[in-house]
Amino acid sequence: MKKKILIFCDFYLPGFKSGGGMWTVVNLVDRFADRYEFFVVTRNYESKGDTKPYSTVRSDDWNEVGNAKVWYFSKATFSVETFASLVKKIRPDAVFLNSALSTPVVKFLTARRKGMFDPVPVVLAPCGEMSAGALSLKPVKKKLFLLYANTVGLYKDVIWKASFESEKDEIRHVIGVNTEVWVAPDLAPKTILPDYDPQWKTKKEKGSARFAFLSRLTRKKNIHYFLVRLKDIREGEVQFDLIGPLEDESYWEQCQAIIRELPPNITVHAVGSFPHQRDALRKLSESHFFVLPTLNENFGYVFIEALAAGCPLLVSDNTVWNDIEQRNVGWQIPLEQIDSWIEQVNSCIDMDAAQYEEMSANARTYALDWLSDTETENATARVLDRALNGKKILAAHDQ
Repeated sequence: MKKKILIFCDFYLPGFKSGGGMWTVVNLVDRFADRYEFFVVTRNYESKGDTKPYSTVRSDDWNEVGNAKVWYFSKATFSVETFASLVKKIRPDAVFLNSALSTPVVKFLTARRKGMFDPVPVVLAPCGEMSAGALSLKPVKKKLFLLYANTVGLYKDVIWKASFESEKDEIRHVIGVNTEVWVAPDLAPKTILPDYDPQWKTKKEKGSARFAFLSRLTRKKNIHYFLVRLKDIREGEVQFDLIGPLEDESYWEQCQAIIRELPPNITVHAVGSFPHQRDALRKLSESHFFVLPTLNENFGYVFIEALAAGCPLLVSDNTVWNDIEQRNVGWQIPLEQIDSWIEQVNSCIDMDAAQYEEMSANARTYALDWLSDTETENATARVLDRALNGKKILAAHDQ
């Protein structure tokens, strides 16, 4: 009989607007469904920007969704008592939490702290929430909550999963130096755009460039920074496509004000979201370069998607993808180096077809190499084994 893993997360399928964190859970379920039985507890709507309940699933009941059984709670049943009841009914062998700060996760941890169900091993993936960049957004609220959490022992005996070594240090800095942290990169699907064709791309010509952004348009993504840089691009033709939901209306208004001030050689298209992620990636593949001057990104699932779509990256150094220049698949530039951002945009515009085609092919190869690397899946397997099999394997992990 398969062991049971119960997952608590903000959003899940059939949604697609909530970002990479959701897809990490989807990929976890799909890659390990042959080994474990998965149960997912999540909200009954799409995202923070789309709270209309799903019409294709049953709320407050179990649904068969892909390789998991999924409980979509409604606002009426969103309580500590409901979560405790679900744990007691499922009797999981381990619990996986996709966030340290989301409300569903906090409710589960609160029920656990109150002893409302029998002890169960807990793996928690904070998804970059412990980084300085993430904590700088709504800092007072987060500081007070973390102070409360540490005081009452909300995270006591939790097994933390970091996506990279740098995140392990961030977790221990915030939660405590003796915190147990395992490193396992977020899981991507086994394939992304398996039918990709370089002919999908707009022909690259010297003197023009097509940039694209694919994600939720929120303040953390910092797209206004790139828009301001485009004010200084006076030569060459630039198209910039914004793909994804415009989740933060006030932030989008700020971006629109900048767009209205751009020179005539710059065109910005708000493409919006697509009903299927593949359609969004197909649209992205038409562009030359992917842009994300993010204030903070953990794994950054969208980076692998962009590379798989043959798009070299132009990103801030608030990401962990620090080998992209070495691999000739993009540039990682600190936000304070404004002139360097402008120079790189101009270099992209000046790039000829032959140079671009080589770089685009490198990007696709980088993504394929990453997706085929079995160590990524093995690292997650070790974390799950730690939770399911207890302290006896701890010596195998280099802390």
